[in-house]
Order: sequence, then structure tokens, then C-alpha cells
Amino acid sequence: MKNQMLEKYISEADALSKKPQNAQTRSRMQFLTSAISVMKTEFNGAAITARDEEREASAEKAFESYIRSGDSREYRTYSPMTSGSDGVIVPAQFANAYSERLKDFVGVREAGANVITTSRSGALKYATVDDTGNTGERLSETDTVTLANPTINDVSLSTFRYGSKGVQVAVELVEDSAIDLSALLINIFAKRIGRLTNSEFSVGGSGAMTGLVPSITNIQAAAAVSAISMTDLVNLQQIDEGYLPTSVYQFNQTTERLLRLSVGSDGRRLYPEMAQGMLLGYPFVRNNALASPAANAFSVIFGSAKLGCTIRELAPQLVVSAQRYAEFYQMYYSMIHRQDFVVNDVNALSVLQHPAS
Repeated sequence: MKNQMLEKYISEADALSKKPQNAQTRSRMQFLTSAISVMKTEFNGAAITARDEEREASAEKAFESYIRSGDSREYRTYSPMTSGSDGVIVPAQFANAYSERLKDFVGVREAGANVITTSRSGALKYATVDDTGNTGERLSETDTVTLANPTINDVSLSTFRYGSKGVQVAVELVEDSAIDLSALLINIFAKRIGRLTNSEFSVGGSGAMTGLVPSITNIQAAAAVSAISMTDLVNLQQIDEGYLPTSVYQFNQTTERLLRLSVGSDGRRLYPEMAQGMLLGYPFVRNNALASPAANAFSVIFGSAKLGCTIRELAPQLVVSAQRYAEFYQMYYSMIHRQDFVVNDVNALSVLQHPAS
């Protein structure tokens, strides 16, 4: 139908171009020219999308063959940039499923940290802007505009090489077409890499990044060593209002259970909204790298990871070998995922620290 309409518009435009021009014909010609341009763009876009989808489907099929056989030759026609011991870059469908599963183990990702994916592993400069101390102004007609520059800095993001460790899978299992091998590998690798990166992103790592908790300067004091009061949770909300719309709470499983079981003097739950994933009007996520309530412990983070935290990553790469453990009739798999983490805006976050005694 659209193709017929396009042909009709083209024919009409050709006919009009041969007629004497007046205001009416010029107006009609302007409409036809615009409509023809839009429709051609739509047709070309649809054709490109169809080709992309076909190529992606072929790449997924070649990748499935690779993980079951270890032969990467066909898949490398779709992923030509990969080489060396770090295997091949995984296709989009695998990468997206892995990234979603990764959120289950990386609280900072689930909290909404900004993720930058790059194709190269060199140092990346990332600009940060602090404008929390500035407001606009109301001017009279003769007033001059006041200068109020934000504080602009930059942080450097590297890429640390995180590996899943190797996994051996029996060839019989690999050859069983009923087994979703991609899902099996995604689950294993996301757990392993996710647990490690969540720990280092949250509390830092030796020779790696500083981490989330050590970077936060807005430290709110808890009233008790081993308990968390409603006042403690509300006090954490003392950040600039510009961060509040994207703010979330982060705490570990033990703290989550403690809060779910908290009751008032009337025996009713203090936070019934937790059943819907909310706490005092804000979402919460689980971050098992954070400490449980204890002396001097940092147990709860509040704020906007979306505006305050950045993860830099390269596309994950998969290594498959049919030869390494061939004598045991086993396939070998491992994943490399280069990443880095930085708190780019400390004003966006606060953390709860318990007293020493």
C-alpha cells in the first residue's frame, strides 16, 4: 500500500513539474517532495533493518555452532575484530542476556549506574560536573547576567581484566541439542564475574578501583550498632533534590531481612511497601558486598547511582576449546570481561555508618 502511494506521489510530482507554476502548484509540489523523501527513508530503513536482523540471526547461529564445536572460523566472519587468547566477542543476544543476569549479582548495576561500553581498553577521560551550589536568577531589564560556573573535573577510567575461571563441560552434554548451552554459560559466568566485580565496585579492591563506599563523603551516623531505625533511613535522604528522582537504597540480604521484619510498637510492619520493592518512597536493590549492621560498619547506601556512578566496560569475550581437555572428552569455556568503576559525583550519594559501640 505504501509503495503504491509512493509511486502515485512521484507520478503526480512529475506531472506538476511540467505545468506552469503558481502558489497552489508550488505548495502541492512542496508537500509531495517532502512526502516522497520521508517514504523513501522509511523504505530504505526497513530494508536495512531486515538485512541487519538477517545478519544477526546468522551470527547467532554461527555462535551457537562455535560454543558446541570450538571451531570459530564461521563466527569470526561476523566478529572479525577479535583475536588472541581472549577468544571472540559474544553476539548481541548473548551479551544482552549476560548483562541482565549480571545485574542480579552487581548491586551497583541494578541501582542504575551509568554504563559506558568502549571498543578499546586504553584510559578513558570522563568529565564530571558539580552544579549543586548554583541556582538561576531573576533579572530586571537593565541587569547584567551573573557568572556562576559549575565545577568541572575529569576522572580516568581504565579496564581491569576480570575472568570467570575455566569451566569443563562433558561433550555429551554439549552435543545434546535439548540443552540451552548459552543460558547455562551465561548463568555461570554472570555469577562468577558479578560477585567479584560487585565486591570491588562497592568496597574497592587491592590494585583496582577505590570503590563506592570509600568514595562517599556524605556519611550519616546510625543511632545503634546493630539496628537501623526509620530515622537513620530518612537521614540518608539528605542529598541535593536533583538526585532524588533517580535515587535508590542499597543494602545486603541480612539488612533486607532486618528491615522487612521491623515492627512498630503496635506490632505492625514498619515498611510494608518492601513487598513492592519500595522503601520510604524509593526503590531498593540488593548489594551483598555491603556490610551488615555492626560496629563501624557501612550498611546502607542511598542516592543516585545513575548520576553518581560510572562503569566502563568492553564487550565480554568467550574462549571455547575442544582440544584442551579432549582426552577427558570435555569442552573448555571461560569468559573475559574488562571493566572499571568510578564514583563521578560524590554529591549524589550518602552512606550509613554504625557507631563503634
